[in-house]
Amino acid sequence: MLDPTIQEFLQGRIDRRVEFKCKEVIKKNGVIDESEKLVIENSAKDEYNLKNWLLYCAKNANGVSMTTHPCKYSHPDAQTTSIYFNKKVDNKGFVQSSISNNTDVLFSTAAYMPIYSFLRLVLIDGKDILEHLMNDSEVVRKQFSIVDDYDLLKTQLLEVISNNTDVVTSEKVKQVYFPVYDDYHLLSVVSSSIIMFDLKKRIKHINSFEINESKIKAKKDNLFCEGGYKTLFDLTIQGHVKSNPQCISQLNKDNFGESYLLSSCPPCIEKRNVHFPKSDFFIESFKKYEYADNFKALHKLFKTDYNNIKLRDARDRNLQQIIDLIIEKMWSVRAVSQAQFHADTSSLSSVQMTWLHSDFADEREKSEQWLNLLITEISTWLTRSYEKVLDKKAIKLGDAERLHFAEVIERNREFLK
Repeated sequence: MLDPTIQEFLQGRIDRRVEFKCKEVIKKNGVIDESEKLVIENSAKDEYNLKNWLLYCAKNANGVSMTTHPCKYSHPDAQTTSIYFNKKVDNKGFVQSSISNNTDVLFSTAAYMPIYSFLRLVLIDGKDILEHLMNDSEVVRKQFSIVDDYDLLKTQLLEVISNNTDVVTSEKVKQVYFPVYDDYHLLSVVSSSIIMFDLKKRIKHINSFEINESKIKAKKDNLFCEGGYKTLFDLTIQGHVKSNPQCISQLNKDNFGESYLLSSCPPCIEKRNVHFPKSDFFIESFKKYEYADNFKALHKLFKTDYNNIKLRDARDRNLQQIIDLIIEKMWSVRAVSQAQFHADTSSLSSVQMTWLHSDFADEREKSEQWLNLLITEISTWLTRSYEKVLDKKAIKLGDAERLHFAEVIERNREFLK
């Protein structure tokens, strides 16, 4: 007994053929009589009886190619070897065509589309005809026993699964030179349509209004909604011969010739005004213009021939302004230390690390050793910065000036903690 699914499929083909032919006659003659209609029905039944249909499918199965990477998404007229990759590989978290059980199909002409539909009919045991043919099952052998040479029929029908080992490419397919050791391979780049349309399916699920309707309404009414919902913006729609999508592939036809592309714009990077130093606070946290005026004022005072209380106060006031700037920068850097410090890329000295990172707040209070080293470091930086700003005009500073720098810094000891 013929499987009900096959019977239904063939009867559907007969009904459509009769309807089409009758419409043609009515369009031509204005009317159709019963005898003429009977001839059309008998002709359709003969065309779509199981034996004739199987022979038609076997004869034209080579015009149907199962594939995972159709070439026609690069160019509709491209003719290349059909790539059918069904080898299962370990899922390592990457997007791979092998993780999908779906398959795409190419047709040399749209007239052969019913052949593939027939081969994917699911029989009463839950398996489709193609699967039965691949397993050479007894079920389909009995169903197709009406054909004289079943083995030949099976071989011809299985031509839809490409076994062609000849590699044929096309100039219409985009090609790239790919470096391999000291040489290059010329690769033809083809799209995995099963991934393209799997992506579209997932995007439509995420953006589905029906699924998220209650949550969208809650947001509109400014009500709390546990879990929330997601929406993907800035999608790009790709069209693949939308007027004739079946010319590209079966999946393209099923998706009305449209696929989606996710936005690939780079992320917006927040502009930072404060950076946690990677190697040296004094080099990375200061710009020359920030302290240049103070050192130039100091230089004028150093060149003065006389010495009085006003000159000394002016000197200390300029030094204090520079130290205030250091302390202000210190607090800014400490505020971003948790977010911006990365141990694997940092070469900051232990003294500056203790001084600047918020994790060392307790250590800063318990110990004074790091502070003594820091005062020496700031004193050295003051001397070096003065020489840098004044360049060749700079006066050679002696031990007396360095000691005075250290003395002024020492007055800010508590503020540096």
